[in-house]
Amino acid sequence: MALAGLLLGMIAGLTCAAIGFFALDLSFWICLLLYSFVGALSTLSITVLTHLLRSRTSYWQSPPSQETATS
Repeated sequence: MALAGLLLGMIAGLTCAAIGFFALDLSFWICLLLYSFVGALSTLSITVLTHLLRSRTSYWQSPPSQETATS
């Protein structure tokens, strides 16, 4: 979960900074700050969202009763 959040956060930050630098003609330092903030916010958001989605599934809350071959 954390690795997916980290990779997607880096991609989102880089995309946002590149758009700001090339299309909106922002300065390099503003784009560097933009990359940091958007990347960190995306990483935290994706990590929290995936954690909440995984913890709310019915399988994790009440595991199904599975009978094995020996029982």
